[in-house]
Amino acid sequence: MPFLAPTFARLPPLDLLLADQREPRQKIARHLGVSLRTLQRYQARGNAPRAVYLTLWFESRWGRAALDAQTFNEAQHARTWVASLERECERLRGVIQALEEAQEAPAANSAVFHTSMPLE
Repeated sequence: MPFLAPTFARLPPLDLLLADQREPRQKIARHLGVSLRTLQRYQARGNAPRAVYLTLWFESRWGRAALDAQTFNEAQHARTWVASLERECERLRGVIQALEEAQEAPAANSAVFHTSMPLE
């Protein structure tokens, strides 16, 4: 599975990431493992450690959309794979049926075996 986290250059600004959160700032700070004052300092400077950006990004609508898209793509891939396996099973059923039909009508020059006589 590829990395889903964006590069630092593609992350939205910290203010947008914080504005996208529905939880109170105290709860966000606790989730990040920092104090409310530290979170407020990050916001005032407009800069935070990369771990904070990534955590907020995955909790934002952009992160959830990326995860949803990845999940959808993996589900599509799985459905396609299952369909190809089903087609292969159907093809093999046809091969088995052809072999069974060929066994019922043996060729004129095929050997004849009698199962009632013991082989020695």
